[in-house]
Parts: sequence; C-alpha cells; structure tokens
Amino acid sequence: MGLLENIKKGTGIGLTHSEHYRRAYDRGVLLGIAKYEEAAALFLEAARRAAQAGDLRLQHRAAANAALYGFLSTGRPQRLGELAEELAHLDEIEVIRSPTEVMPADGLAKEIGARLVEAEIGRMSAKDHGALAAAHDRAAAAFKAFFSAPLVTYRFQGADPHVDTAQSRFFFHQGLGAWHQALAAVATTPEGAAEHMGKALAAFRQCDDARWAEDAQSWLASCRMKRTCWMCQRELQGATVHFKSYPALVTPYTSTLVAALGQDASTIDPRGYVVLCATCGSVVERQADAYASLRAQELRALYDGQIAALSASLAALQKQVAVMGAARSMR
Repeated sequence: MGLLENIKKGTGIGLTHSEHYRRAYDRGVLLGIAKYEEAAALFLEAARRAAQAGDLRLQHRAAANAALYGFLSTGRPQRLGELAEELAHLDEIEVIRSPTEVMPADGLAKEIGARLVEAEIGRMSAKDHGALAAAHDRAAAAFKAFFSAPLVTYRFQGADPHVDTAQSRFFFHQGLGAWHQALAAVATTPEGAAEHMGKALAAFRQCDDARWAEDAQSWLASCRMKRTCWMCQRELQGATVHFKSYPALVTPYTSTLVAALGQDASTIDPRGYVVLCATCGSVVERQADAYASLRAQELRALYDGQIAALSASLAALQKQVAVMGAARSMR
C-alpha cells in the first residue's frame, strides 16, 4: 500500500463512502471491543457519506452498525431503538466482528425487540408487581418468537447468566413473570400465590438458574406454611406475610398446657416465641409504638426544661464575665 493510501486510511480524507465503511472495520471493529465505540463513530460517518452519495442501502447498513457497536460498547438502551429502526430497512447485516460474514437482519431485529422490552422493565418500579409480571410475560413472548436461535448481543452486554440462547431467556422471563404474579397475589390469596411461585420455580429450573430457583423454593415453602395465631386462634397461611413470630415468655408449663389441651403446639416456641397473625401482631406493634412515642415526648419535655435552665445559667455567666471584663478595662 502506497503512502497516499496510508494517509487516506489514517485520516479518512479522500475516501469514498464505501471506503469509509471499510475503514470502520479496519480502524475500529477489527481492533477489538475496546475500539467498538470508535467504530460506531466511524460507521456513523460512513452513513453520512453514503447518504450524500445516494447509496441508501449502505446508509442504512452503516447506521445499523453504528447503533449496534455503540450499544455493544456502552450498553445504552437508546441505541437499541436506533438499531431496530435501521434493521427494518435491511435483509442482512454483518456478523459481529466480521466484515465479510453476514446474518439475517430479521433474526437480530427480533433479539433487539426483546431487549427493548427488557429495557422497559428496567425503568419500572420494583414494587409494581402486577405491571412487572405483565412486562416479563411480554419479554418471554418476544424470546419465544425465536426460541431456538442463539443470542447475538448478550455476550457483550448481559446482566445475568442467560446469554447464550433465546430459550434460556424465555424461561428466565417466564419465571420472573410468575414470581411477580406470586408477590402480587400473596396479600389476598396465599394459595394462589403459591401456585404462581410453583410455576416460577419450574421455569427457573428449566433455564438452570440455581440462585432464582433457590429463592423461589424458599419463598414457596414460607408461603405454604400454616400456623395458628396465639391471640385469635385462627389458622393462617403465609409466613412473614400473614403471620410471624414475636418474642415472648414461654414457660415449660405453657408448653405442657397447650399439648394437654390438644392445641396447635407450633403456635409457641419453648425458646421464647409465639406466633401472631398480621392483624394481632399489628395491634401489639402499634400499641408499643404509641407507648414509645408517649414516653419519648415525656423525656423530651423533661430534658427541654433542663436544657432551657442550663442555657439561662450559661447566659447569666457570660453576662457576668462580660461585665467583669469591662470593669477591668476601665482601670
């Protein structure tokens, strides 16, 4: 390659729009992921040049690669929308890291569409379980549309272990959808919530997600647990939600008496706990809060008075010192 060609490649001056496109690979993509952001800028310049030359096909292709490598380097969700828009104009696009091998644009478009649903989930409130359940169901449906296909972008930008196949992400989102359905239902129908969490557990096992499967199994066991409230003697389902243990004095006599009466022995723990339902427990907690607030007000009034007296004494001493100082200065 001559000196002039080297200068053109290095500076981009005098290149045709197709040469600018190739330069994005030579000066960006082929140098590794650390250069992908630079490659995105070079593809954007190639798209601009192609537009000036009237080469619509290369314009869309360059703009798509600009958005693709911009996302792979930064993870910015806004690049996904740009990429989806450009892919709609293409039949094929280069495989990531290759200037010659191509893949169908439709396959990548389906993955980017699913990613856009995931980006929407990322902007939602973690407490809005109903909306999250619906969003994860939409994501699962998006991945189901290319169920058996390998994923393209997740090995570069992925926040969880499910980076290889659409099938894995389908089951992952199916599990998360059922998880949030369970959390939305547990306040009113713990048995129904348990059914949802059972589906979540099965889905997490399908995608080999041990951490989420363990969490679902633990939550499911707690949700299915039943206990009798020590105070109201009603049986409730759903540990930590509809009942929990409170510290109490539990003597051996109490334990013996409960057993002798044939009552639910699990309502007490000899180590010093009794089970209270959420309603009875709230009575205890709120009454305790009321007494604590009253006592705090009494202490505040007591100490406010003492502080006021100390402040007055300090002010008197400061005044006395000031008078004595003035008298000395007049001597």
